[in-house]
Amino acid sequence: MKRFLSTLLAVAIGVAALVVSPLPAWAFVAQTGTFTAEASCPATVSIRQPNNPGGVTTEVGMAYPLLGKNKQAATHYRIRIAGASPTDRWVPIACGRIDSGIISGPQDYVLAASWQPSFCETRPSKPECESQTGDRFDATHFAIHGLWPQPRSNIYCEVPQNLERLDRNKRWLELPPLVLSPALRQDLAVKMPGYQSGLHRHEWYKHGTCYSDTPEEYYQETIALLDQLNASTVRQLLVRNLERDLTGEQIRQAFGTAFGAENKVLISCATVNREDLIQELLISLRGEIEADTPLTELLANAPDASPGCPIGQVDSVDERPFVEEPPAEDAPRVEILRLPDGRIQIRFSPDQLPITE
Repeated sequence: MKRFLSTLLAVAIGVAALVVSPLPAWAFVAQTGTFTAEASCPATVSIRQPNNPGGVTTEVGMAYPLLGKNKQAATHYRIRIAGASPTDRWVPIACGRIDSGIISGPQDYVLAASWQPSFCETRPSKPECESQTGDRFDATHFAIHGLWPQPRSNIYCEVPQNLERLDRNKRWLELPPLVLSPALRQDLAVKMPGYQSGLHRHEWYKHGTCYSDTPEEYYQETIALLDQLNASTVRQLLVRNLERDLTGEQIRQAFGTAFGAENKVLISCATVNREDLIQELLISLRGEIEADTPLTELLANAPDASPGCPIGQVDSVDERPFVEEPPAEDAPRVEILRLPDGRIQIRFSPDQLPITE
């Protein structure tokens, strides 16, 4: 069961606190899960001397990783607040509610699937972008950005603060290497081009630690979801429209055709040279994910997503114009070209004047 061993780890952390923690360790009770704030409360470094560096307060409705409570009959919870210094703070129990770290009900996730040619327009100096070619997997397939347990504050589960700092400072290749089987590592390097920049380490420490006890399981199941997306008419739609514009509505309709769910995807675009490029799909999922879980099942009960970008171009690596094949031998040839100034030129046959718009 995902996150099962994390409970044992939390107990071990609590025992370790008896030796190393400046808190009243004899009473500290380690817990996992989330704390959801129901009031705006000061988040202090200490209970007895309530100093609050940065004047940090909880945000109503925000869920924070739960670390533990001050004693069995608790008066305060220990939570982690991203961006605070230090990140671990105390809040009164009356400030909110806690949820168990072992989730018995449906869990929400976001699968972030990148269209790599567009990403590389914004980050051309990345190693994975400098090495990209038109015949590489990610030139015509969705690539892995990540699989993110929700809510958005559910990050860095039981990750030591020194590793969290490395990750937040984007020093990903300095993070400890992941233990992966050779076959999975090879597959991941193909389907997550950012592997070359250490993206796989970043995604594991930030998101994967809140999903599974092992990076092997996390990435096996992420790849299984990506493979279903790439085998669908959603990918086919983008490949048929390289260097053309697609509307968000067209993409959502393709999701409806492929998976029976139109309103579960947010289309994210990046603007490059005043042109909107489709860069990523953020896909809303709900349910227990296994290596053989159908994407259709996870989409069926997922919360609706905002539409996102209304229209964007499907970028290609070599920027060759899409050529529409004529339906018959004697049909006029049609070429649709995007000119450098952004205009569209349509050529019907060699003996006709082109139409430019």
